[in-house]
Amino acid sequence: MFKRYILFRSSQVLLDFLLIYVAFLFTYFWRVGWVFSTDLMFQTFAVFAFFACGVWISFLLFTKYYRIPPRSGVRVWFDVALVVLGGLLANGFLVVTYFFSRAEVFSRMISVVGFVVGVLLLLLSQVFFRMLLRRFKQKSQQVYRTLIIGANRVAEHLVSAINSNPYVLNKVIGVIDPYGLYKDFQGAEILGKLNKLEDVCRAHEVNAIIQCDGFEHTLSLIGFCEEQKIKFEVDPALRGVFEKNLRIRETSGVNLISYVKRDFDSQSKRGIYRVIDFLLRQVFDVD
Repeated sequence: MFKRYILFRSSQVLLDFLLIYVAFLFTYFWRVGWVFSTDLMFQTFAVFAFFACGVWISFLLFTKYYRIPPRSGVRVWFDVALVVLGGLLANGFLVVTYFFSRAEVFSRMISVVGFVVGVLLLLLSQVFFRMLLRRFKQKSQQVYRTLIIGANRVAEHLVSAINSNPYVLNKVIGVIDPYGLYKDFQGAEILGKLNKLEDVCRAHEVNAIIQCDGFEHTLSLIGFCEEQKIKFEVDPALRGVFEKNLRIRETSGVNLISYVKRDFDSQSKRGIYRVIDFLLRQVFDVD
């Protein structure tokens, strides 16, 4: 299933490249007329525009614009900012390497119009592919049919988050309560105790399990998932680890979970920490 999403996103990358390349070529003819100008050679411009589009798409790739699943909520604006910044970088490359070297002042308008049209086309492409992802989830197509192990508050929060996100790759089909104690679980149907695991997975075609309770059953669950080729994930709270502010860090070649203490009691501090955390992780990859 993951390979399908890689192919899905790869097709979007290819389409986006073609869209912005066509945008630059279109603005060439819009600026010089529907002819091949001798002052501004089309073949040469097409080559430089091709590399500029490569710069634009490369920037988007390495800033996780095509992440799986895509950003949701207010974070969508971050994707919009990436499109604009990538366009500025690509057009800066085109201006410096092509237009400045040829001193063709009149043709620099191609870069401006190409930037605007390219941004608009990329945003339309993003809207289109997001609509497809929402449709996949609504129709339960190409999603992880997910079973939650544990009927506690942590699992309840997880189910709520999955159900409210239109792009997440998971669709919760139910919950198994290892101990049969929790009866008022919200957001998903309780399908029985852990002894029903194999029957539930077969009946509901489960291809992903997220464990939120039943610590002592972890090894057995991992073995079962490996045997049945089911994706297995564990909530950090299961290990007694506070699930917020966790980082995966490498120490001497060994991956460790790092807990970053933050004071979120103050609203003003919360905003400042979020900005600082983002810069530290994005720029220096440290906490």
